[in-house]
Amino acid sequence: MSKTPESCLGGLIKDIDEEMSPDDYYSLSKDSTSKNIKDQQSSLDSMYTFNSISTSTSSLNYQIKKTNILSAFNSQHDTILLQKMLKECSKEILGQIIKEMGGTFSIIIKNKNGNYFFSDLFKSCDEKQRIIILKELSLTLAEDCLNDFGTHSIQTLIEISSSPEEFELILSSFNDCSKISKAAINSNGFYVIQKIMNHIPETFRMQFNYLFLKLFHDLSLDIYGISTVKAFIFHTKNEEIMNQIWIITYNNFLEIAKDKYGNYLIQCMLEHWSNSKLGTKLKKMIITYFDELMENHYSKYICDLFINRSNIEEKKVVLAILLKNKHNLNLFKINKDKDKKVKSENDKIKNVINNNSINMNYDINNNINTNLNNINIHIPLSNDAKPFYPKKKLQFK
Repeated sequence: MSKTPESCLGGLIKDIDEEMSPDDYYSLSKDSTSKNIKDQQSSLDSMYTFNSISTSTSSLNYQIKKTNILSAFNSQHDTILLQKMLKECSKEILGQIIKEMGGTFSIIIKNKNGNYFFSDLFKSCDEKQRIIILKELSLTLAEDCLNDFGTHSIQTLIEISSSPEEFELILSSFNDCSKISKAAINSNGFYVIQKIMNHIPETFRMQFNYLFLKLFHDLSLDIYGISTVKAFIFHTKNEEIMNQIWIITYNNFLEIAKDKYGNYLIQCMLEHWSNSKLGTKLKKMIITYFDELMENHYSKYICDLFINRSNIEEKKVVLAILLKNKHNLNLFKINKDKDKKVKSENDKIKNVINNNSINMNYDINNNINTNLNNINIHIPLSNDAKPFYPKKKLQFK
């Protein structure tokens, strides 16, 4: 039968002879001031008492007496005192704290103040002590990471973990697709999935990777999932996994590319894969559907990036496609109509000039010159003339 928080935390530490004065332990908090010491004393004295023993290094090992340490997390000040104690207590005392707090870790990491205490506790532990904590937390980790406060503690836990046993315990919390999916599309959980990708070596998360592959397509279309998919691509080097990623992308290319979140994934692939074999395949795919991609509000950004990253030969192919693109043909038709209009206006002006006498008054000449200056007259190139190309790159929308 599991212990209640009160019974677990009640007899946490034994008494010793030398006591600290209230002024000594309240001064440990950075937030405490002389004005509010009395108020802080009244809340703390009813909860627990700090005692100290001197060591050879003149440091203090703070010990806790009485019951219900969980109530300390209702106060930011009390939590700061507990954090201070963790930084200065011995490994032996730390082991006693972990033992007594068994069964409450999931409660603590989801507490507004307790999650900071837990992060410091995990940082203070050695590998064996971290494993003891992880064995308990691995049962609820997938749910705890969805909590606004729990996600911060779990991210710290993943970053500090360093041994194979720790990695296995963390990953055991995400042993099916439903748990991974629930976390990946959650505003708090997706940070934890990214931490797993970033900090746990690929050799330890192969089973996790295969489960994630089943969710790859759906997550690439989700506002939070897209970040986990990007992290998955960046930290995956296994050839078999990479081939599976390409197959999924190939079979759903247009759907992903035209999606408001998915287009970022294709851009990410284009930059990350660069000149690799998969990068070459992706470029061919983009060229194949270039016309269709240009018509979509989201996928057109893929085209822009492709043009910026492409070599000369690829640019030539893109230019040929753009010249045949119906949008550009419409643009050319509009420009052609404008040229006809300008030519017609030029002809009218020339007729006016030819029909008037040489002795025109100054006002008429002035009006004609003004019209000529305001109209762009297109003159065909002579045989030895060279066309002018602007240096500024054309941007196709």
